[in-house]
Amino acid sequence: MTWKRAASTKDFEKKSGKEVNLDGNRIAIFRTNGKFYAIEALCRHQDGSLAPGKIDGEVVECPLHSWHYNIRTGDLLDYLEGVKLKTYKIDLKGKDIFIDV
Repeated sequence: MTWKRAASTKDFEKKSGKEVNLDGNRIAIFRTNGKFYAIEALCRHQDGSLAPGKIDGEVVECPLHSWHYNIRTGDLLDYLEGVKLKTYKIDLKGKDIFIDV
């Protein structure tokens, strides 16, 4: 795996998300409760981006049809069992956010 600079912490307000593309991987980065998380950006339902979704603690709601994912584990929390999005490790270096892709 390789660490890539993905964004700046300045790009995020409290409880916000942003989608980035690193080496062809669409990744949603979220800030909540003073921490940053990174998961696959696309909801399994209809491939909508999760980045603009509503965040409540460690849960993001897909803005298209309200599917809920844990942004720490990638687990889908409703509708289907065993659905999980890929999660990515994050490293903060100063104001820069790096993701292991």
